[in-house]
Amino acid sequence: MAEGTGSTKQRVVRASGVKVGDTVVYAAHGIGTIVAREQNSVAGTKRDCLVVELAAGLRVTLSLDDAATRLRPVANRAELERVGEMLGDTGGERDGSWTRRIRDSKAKLASGQPEDLAEIVRDGVERERATPGGRLSDGERRVYLKARELLVSEICAARKVDVDQAEGWIDEQIGSIDGSED
Repeated sequence: MAEGTGSTKQRVVRASGVKVGDTVVYAAHGIGTIVAREQNSVAGTKRDCLVVELAAGLRVTLSLDDAATRLRPVANRAELERVGEMLGDTGGERDGSWTRRIRDSKAKLASGQPEDLAEIVRDGVERERATPGGRLSDGERRVYLKARELLVSEICAARKVDVDQAEGWIDEQIGSIDGSED
């Protein structure tokens, strides 16, 4: 699979280089596998399309143009290192009300970028630790759990590990916030 160079935000799938069987990330939907390349007729015009199978059997058909903007390769080693650093850093206190925090977090969740997901996870853990009773608001918790789910699935694909190992790796990185890493 060919990919762009530069920052994480610029890495996209070059749709013409994607093969059936390649693993990709579809923003807020997570990891998927290209299961077919086909031609579909849209408004009388034949278009080359990719069929991506996502979790829970969801299948999405994207034109090559849409695939080029919506799909990206699974995180590489450098991105995983930045994810680890993001998880291990102490987050700056985000200004504003909880509604602003949720709006900002939802935007990062929608981007599906691994560093953005890591930031949501780190901040969610920090906020839970700092909150009396250790509980986020329902809205913040939903965003945190979805970000963690997407991050775990990407780490599984990138590092070729199972869910428990990916969860453990995240917890190790976050544990370093308190200086409690092994």
